[in-house]
Amino acid sequence: MEETISLQEIFGIIKKRLALIITLMFIGLGFSAVMTFVVMTPKFSSSTQLIVKLPRAAEGTNSNVNDVNFNLYMITTYKDFITTSNTLAESTQEIVARETNFKGSAADIQAMLQVTQEQNSQMFSIKATSEDPKIAQAVANTAAQVFQEQAKETLEVDKVSIIAPAPLNVSPISPNNKLNLLIGLVLGLMVGVGISFLVELLDKTVKDDKFIRDVLGYSVLGTVPEMTAKELSGQVIQKPVETANVRNNVTNPTPNNPVPQTRRQRNRV
Repeated sequence: MEETISLQEIFGIIKKRLALIITLMFIGLGFSAVMTFVVMTPKFSSSTQLIVKLPRAAEGTNSNVNDVNFNLYMITTYKDFITTSNTLAESTQEIVARETNFKGSAADIQAMLQVTQEQNSQMFSIKATSEDPKIAQAVANTAAQVFQEQAKETLEVDKVSIIAPAPLNVSPISPNNKLNLLIGLVLGLMVGVGISFLVELLDKTVKDDKFIRDVLGYSVLGTVPEMTAKELSGQVIQKPVETANVRNNVTNPTPNNPVPQTRRQRNRV
């Protein structure tokens, strides 16, 4: 017979294991709080906006779809140049290390940089992420200035304009405290519900008369009520019947019930 479970039984299992579920929810919340506020290191970011004029070879041409596509293609080239150029990273590292307490290498500078672009826009942003907000600001502004100098020589662009310099952002972008705590709470809830159903599935004890009648095919002749803790801890006191009978024989002797003689009395006789 295929075993099914009803919605009422599901709510019954959840209600039965509610304490376990709530406990695991708080454990998940506590674990995510420790990871968020103790283990994870906050990171800060700062961005500077730039715009690059078309190369000199494109000057004097009519504005059409090909010009727009060419410009978008060049922005992709600028992105690759900023994030992968060793020359730009080394120059940025030297300037930032001289002006701040930055101790990283050129490879660290490349790992910190990211270029973002709005859709169908000639402007793009150089974003730097670091554990120190001042380092993030310095790297973003310095990388923009170095790109402004090197792009004219390497990429033969006409003009690179910095629209907005990178500000100092003291609000961390990661970790997301609220999101992490919510994830920990939800994971604890899921684990608690899963363990509750697993424990219920592994429990093979008979829970009602329906299982005996429908699954085993037996008839229920009677039930034994569950004893309380007080009843289980109680003791049965037996009455000393023989002692009581002897006491009655001594106080009320009869012909059929003579007084029992002691050993000394029997010897005298």
